[in-house]
Amino acid sequence: MGLHVGIIGSGLVGRVHLGAMLAHEAVSAVSLAEPAAALRQKAGSELSIRRAVADYHALLDDPSIDVVDICLPHDLHHRVALEAFAAGKHVLTDKPISNTLPEADEMIAAAETSGRRFYVALNQRFMPVHQRVRQLLDDGTIGREFMATLTVIGSELPRMSDPDSWKGTWDRAGGGVLADSGTHVVDLAHDWFGPPTAVACRLARHVVKTPNKADDTCVLTLEYPDLTVALLLTYGAAGQGWSETRQIWSETGSLHVRLEDADPMVVWKDGRRLPQEVTHEPDWWAWSVGLGLAHALDRLADDQPFAVDPSDAREALRTIQAAYRSAELGQRILMAEYGVVAADTAEGTAR
Repeated sequence: MGLHVGIIGSGLVGRVHLGAMLAHEAVSAVSLAEPAAALRQKAGSELSIRRAVADYHALLDDPSIDVVDICLPHDLHHRVALEAFAAGKHVLTDKPISNTLPEADEMIAAAETSGRRFYVALNQRFMPVHQRVRQLLDDGTIGREFMATLTVIGSELPRMSDPDSWKGTWDRAGGGVLADSGTHVVDLAHDWFGPPTAVACRLARHVVKTPNKADDTCVLTLEYPDLTVALLLTYGAAGQGWSETRQIWSETGSLHVRLEDADPMVVWKDGRRLPQEVTHEPDWWAWSVGLGLAHALDRLADDQPFAVDPSDAREALRTIQAAYRSAELGQRILMAEYGVVAADTAEGTAR
């Protein structure tokens, strides 16, 4: 008997999740909760959905539903996840885990108390090119790394410029580009190099004029004992297509990833290029989301642990909130010291 998945929300991310769920062999049925009548009717007429309802509580009350997949604005992850765990459902949620560390801790504790599984979609870890980076670093292929840059350069100007959109707001999204797309590159840095010892951050709203929106541009430095990692992020680059790169330099070589390229990876060692073969889709975003969800569904169906733990999502949130605090205070933040005041971070991010 396959999994019956209840998806809550069918916006941009929700539609991608719907497609991934319907395509997976471990899923026997998909139901949807979507309050917007037009979106609900569109999904119901175009997709093989068992049930489409306006109120997500109808899915939580349905004993046939095994898994709830939360595709909602960030500020709703916490409340809906707690209700889903109380209803005895496994929970998948899009990133970030939530907007504050106390909420993240409540969600993790609720999963443990209920005995249900909890997965946060940090999907970029499952892209073959990123897994190849991890392997090359673990193997020491390019030698000891000393500097890295991870970039997200794209436009979210339509939603960021709409005062009625939750995208990029302090209260609903938890921040701007750093809280949103920044979650992925912070998590990749954690996966490849571990949590940083300190962070220093500068934020700006250079392009977006909407006063209720947060950062459209961010420069974040993650400090390690023998490594500096710079994250460069913007939602204001309207003059080009979306571009994401990861570059790592070592004493004897370098590693370069450009996600929009069909051949996404170049590796140099001692002046020679090392050929790399990785499966990749240049139109990578929806594909990567599907890879992460497929992993979660496979592990649920086989009752195996997830490769990404909710604590990984919490650690990414901790670094991001420390970065927001750094920008607010105009000073470097030591992560060991920041951890003991995690309960205060909501004030720092919400201003």
